[in-house]
Amino acid sequence: MIEGIVGHVLVHFLDDVTRERLWRLRFLPCKVVGRNQDIRVSFSAFLRVAEGDSYLLVRSLHRREAFGPLGGVYKYAVSARRHLDKLQFRPQGSGTSKDMTNDLRGFLPRRQLLAFLKWFDEGKEREDHTTCLRRELIEELREAHVPKGRPLPQLVQFDRLRRVQEGPARVAGQPFSQYRIFDFFDLADPSAEVTAFFAELRSIAVKHKDLLLATSREITAGRTADGRLIGHHAGYLFGRQRVRPDEPLFVDVPPRPAPPRSPRKPGRQARQRRG
Repeated sequence: MIEGIVGHVLVHFLDDVTRERLWRLRFLPCKVVGRNQDIRVSFSAFLRVAEGDSYLLVRSLHRREAFGPLGGVYKYAVSARRHLDKLQFRPQGSGTSKDMTNDLRGFLPRRQLLAFLKWFDEGKEREDHTTCLRRELIEELREAHVPKGRPLPQLVQFDRLRRVQEGPARVAGQPFSQYRIFDFFDLADPSAEVTAFFAELRSIAVKHKDLLLATSREITAGRTADGRLIGHHAGYLFGRQRVRPDEPLFVDVPPRPAPPRSPRKPGRQARQRRG
């Protein structure tokens, strides 16, 4: 019996190791083909809040026309900047948006992608999934002004559901390639308080402009019956397969230049001197 258990664990371990090695083979071309070209990276954590075939979505902070799962991009610690500088990582911004500070979303040379992923998987000098999800939930619900007077419960915990990786692949209409990680989580053994909190959110979502309850059919189609747009990554709430193409990327907003000064009219004394 013991031998059977050990054998099962060994086979499972070898299978995981083999699968990981095969997966990492896809990064080898990045070290050879266009190795100095930019690749965009974005690593995020999302929460599945569902009841039957009804999934809770929230309006995106940076794509206001679209809805997606609760959650968002991991953040790195200030202490990680020295290492990220060595990898030539450049954060992607959106104008003066402060909520994107220290986001693990940006650009680096393709040859550095595997080293960047290794650093991320070590989990040091960056948010873990609990910190990321709690912060994102607080920010998104505050932005939507819900639920009024009820803060996120302190004891909310999360269980890993799945990790989905997209790319590396070229981005249509852009001069760079892209690689993304989407980590999805469920609520872990929710207490009565946590269950009531998210039940209230689902109830509010029925008529709220910034919350949405969508079925898997609507998510796959990309729109609700009333025309609201749903981000493609919402499809990972119920499977690993990509349900449709990506939406256009948001465009960095450069700082607005100062308005040109109008030429100053000469004063009376200057006109007299000219005369």
